[in-house]
Amino acid sequence: MSGAWDGLIVMALLVVLLVIGVRKLRPKVHIPWTTGGIVIFFVFLCLLLWAWSWR
Repeated sequence: MSGAWDGLIVMALLVVLLVIGVRKLRPKVHIPWTTGGIVIFFVFLCLLLWAWSWR
């Protein structure tokens, strides 16, 4: 398996953990964003950091 696939698998696992964490935390704390919005922001942030590391 190449490093790109390993990174994709790790990112997918992080997204799953993020969704589970947000759903468990939402009843206790008011989170103004929807779960999908948080996931999209997280993926965008990871891609931005990845692009920054390649400059």
